[in-house]
Amino acid sequence: MVIFVNNKPIHLVQSDKIKVLNINQYDVIIDGKNSVFKPSVWSGEVLVQNTMTENITSFFKFAKKNSLDHLSSVTFLVKDKATAKSEIKQLFSVVKAAGGMVFNAEGKVLMMKRLGFWDLPKGKAESDENSRLTAIREVEEECGVKVKIDKKLCTTWHTYLLKGKPVIKRTKWYAMTLLDDRKMKPQAEEGIEELRWMTPEEMEEALKISYASIIHVVKSSHQATE
Repeated sequence: MVIFVNNKPIHLVQSDKIKVLNINQYDVIIDGKNSVFKPSVWSGEVLVQNTMTENITSFFKFAKKNSLDHLSSVTFLVKDKATAKSEIKQLFSVVKAAGGMVFNAEGKVLMMKRLGFWDLPKGKAESDENSRLTAIREVEEECGVKVKIDKKLCTTWHTYLLKGKPVIKRTKWYAMTLLDDRKMKPQAEEGIEELRWMTPEEMEEALKISYASIIHVVKSSHQATE
């Protein structure tokens, strides 16, 4: 599980999966049981071993009030990932959303610019929708295209404040095939400024002006095709 907090990836990894991690990649390694827990003095890539519930709570409280510019990522090694995930969700109101990475016949991907950043179409679920219906509806509304779902890519989580209250948004992402883009048009009322079909090379440049969660979705799509 990866959660994006202040545009930084926070990973939850079960302790018995430690063999899949490259310990040498981390700049700071913390023992959650025994180390002094001060996120303010960390930097770069951080690994927290023996993660306790209070470690997770303390970190998210810190992130709510402080920038994480000094961090590249944080990985929490937890005894039970399902329990840790449940504990995190209790700190927030959960919002469900879905979106899509749309491919045309030339293999280009539909990107949209909103608030000056390149993004992928997505949006919140309505009360009676499952995630697949939400993804199709949001893509078609925001971009004026017709699509079909091919497969699920990944799920992202990210936190933000809504009317001063902490929220965590769960977004399920799908790979989609374009059916019709003759009426393609950015949904201006949603702040979408531009739509553009991009080659892999163009996307690489666009992702330099994007969000960590969108980069994660694009990487997931590459892994799904390997």
